[in-house]
Amino acid sequence: MLTALLRSARQIFSPRIAVVIGACVILSISCFVGLWYGLDRAIHYWLPEAGGLIASIADMGVPVIAGLLAYFLFPIVTTSFLALFLERIAKIVEEQHYPNLPPAAGLPFISSLLVTVRFIVTLIGANLLLLLLLPFAPVYAAAWLIINGWLLGREYFEQVAMRRLSRHSADQLRKHRAGKILATGIVLTLLLSIPLFGLVLPVFATCVMVHRFHEWHQCKPSLNN
Repeated sequence: MLTALLRSARQIFSPRIAVVIGACVILSISCFVGLWYGLDRAIHYWLPEAGGLIASIADMGVPVIAGLLAYFLFPIVTTSFLALFLERIAKIVEEQHYPNLPPAAGLPFISSLLVTVRFIVTLIGANLLLLLLLPFAPVYAAAWLIINGWLLGREYFEQVAMRRLSRHSADQLRKHRAGKILATGIVLTLLLSIPLFGLVLPVFATCVMVHRFHEWHQCKPSLNN
């Protein structure tokens, strides 16, 4: 696993992947600028006659609301955009480290989008349920780590494996390597404690899982990389 982590850490700074990350951050910023503008226009449309104190409160409220939404939702929005580029990220990793492989069939865009939406909804739902354990701090911490590790490991394994395997073959490999997939997911979950790392987690996790998949699928990386 250490080799996969080190290779992935180096690769997320490569120009081709940095361009994808930068594009997703710009798209996210554009979304929140549009939200700010939309809120401002909506308030002035619904309160065209407002003046004095009401107008001042409205003008101050728009940037505050937009700022709060950006603070809490920016990582989620950026992650969602990055999830749409995971196929490209996996292809970049394979071209550099596994150049002798035939092209992967890949996941259809709609299938990839549905898998991503399902994952995000499941992740949010699971973490909301985990809040019930918050009064029991040690239990909550252990459950949070294991459940999020399992979800992250399974999600990124499936995204990578189903590029080259059928659903049945991917499920068989996942069951055979369940412990290692969970361990990889737990490591990825622990890395979330690094400030701002969540912004690049989809890219890093995809890189790591591409290496782990080929390790388990017995494909040796190029000695030149």
